[in-house]
Amino acid sequence: MKTSSSSSRLAVTALALAHVGSAIELNAADASSIKSAASTVAKGLYVYHNEQATTGQFNQPEPWFWWLSGSGWTGLMDYTMYTKDTTYKKDLLSALSKNVGPKFDFQPPEQSGWEANDDQAYWLYAGLTAMEYSFDTLPGAPTWDVIATNTFNLFVERWNIDSTTCGGGLKWQFDPKVSGWTYKNSVTNGAFFQTAARLARYTGNQTFADWATKIWDWSTGVGLVSADYHVYDGTSDDKGANCSSVNHIEWSYNIASYLHGAAHMANFTDDPVWEKRVLGFVDTAAATFFTPAKTGVMFEQNCEPSKACTTDQTSFKASLSRWLGKTAVLVPSARTTIMALLENSAKGAAQACAGHGNSTCGVSWTGSGFDGQSDFGVELSALETIQSLLVFNAPPFASIGKKGAAPPADGTSTASAPASTSMTATSATSVATSATSVATSATSAATSATSAATTVSTATTATTAGNTAAPTGGSKANPTGGFTCGGKKKRSRKHR
Repeated sequence: MKTSSSSSRLAVTALALAHVGSAIELNAADASSIKSAASTVAKGLYVYHNEQATTGQFNQPEPWFWWLSGSGWTGLMDYTMYTKDTTYKKDLLSALSKNVGPKFDFQPPEQSGWEANDDQAYWLYAGLTAMEYSFDTLPGAPTWDVIATNTFNLFVERWNIDSTTCGGGLKWQFDPKVSGWTYKNSVTNGAFFQTAARLARYTGNQTFADWATKIWDWSTGVGLVSADYHVYDGTSDDKGANCSSVNHIEWSYNIASYLHGAAHMANFTDDPVWEKRVLGFVDTAAATFFTPAKTGVMFEQNCEPSKACTTDQTSFKASLSRWLGKTAVLVPSARTTIMALLENSAKGAAQACAGHGNSTCGVSWTGSGFDGQSDFGVELSALETIQSLLVFNAPPFASIGKKGAAPPADGTSTASAPASTSMTATSATSVATSATSVATSATSAATSATSAATTVSTATTATTAGNTAAPTGGSKANPTGGFTCGGKKKRSRKHR
């Protein structure tokens, strides 16, 4: 982080947070009360904002938490759309502009040597959210569906390279020289699955849906997703293991990643099989990450009871709340169960946001009041949980596929806007060649690699010049991120 010392930054953060406001009151039946509560938590999150920070314009502690800043900006985009409060919009667009990268694929040069597939995905989620809510495009950038497709094509290429083992699967790292390259984890493959599913629903392009199905089949076949909808942390091809065993630790953001992808597939296909999967994920998430099970308040079961959650682990509930709420919109049969879970959790979060006399939020929402631990991830989780009660206040999910499109924020018609239509056609072209790789990558790694190269090459030619990038390497300083040890997810990415 190219800022002053960590201690002085933490002091500034603590001082700013001391002026957030009073303890939070929440009436879950009153939209104005929910907005007020969300506004208070958003202010608590925003004291971490630092325009000069190379960790994504938020101050983050060591290790390197660029991915978490991406999640934070997605949370603030949700806040903007749910509450209609545009306080953070200018900084949000600025941060996305600084981090989308010169080839519009969320590979900024500043993150070279640090970025992994899951990090890239957590910034891509902001782009996908902008696409679905018809959010402002970035100055000089293509439309959000093109940016999302650029990143999707990188995942396709990397999947095909990685398919020489385990019959498929995207690795956590895309640089073979770094620790963690042998780990094929659920946060990464769930991200690829969700990306393909969201693009399928938005564009109506079957190739995206085929990829979503392919990733789903691999994830269930290798055991990352169980028959009863538990999602486990990862598997490995290290030393010829060929994904023969699975790390059975469960984190809330892993099941959330697959849940939301399945919700988009259910909405896109109207297939009861996908709806069943969504309901299965909701039921398993409710049984695993809520206490009391299925009726209570959200908690991170692998670290919260022992008070051992790290900064990224405290943020995982943000992903679960975010994608539960949006799943309730996409899959009406899941709505009642989801909204009851979110309401209970939002009330729990609100009463826990009472620290230091200024509404600082705590990790645990199952007790009484503030538990003494707060950080960026804690504030983000509380924000997404509380504001998700307003998810139906957001515009309908836009679509240029079979279900039609919601009007963009500026009131123009998505279907008739020449730039959007042009870029959307580009998106379809850029993924068209990957259909071959869908059919062949599991059985022929050589053919798959060729197909992936063709996909990226075609996208480079078809989109705005220079908008699509091939994967880049670089060295990382001791990155052991996706692995788990003693129940903790380790990300040793230190500030530069």
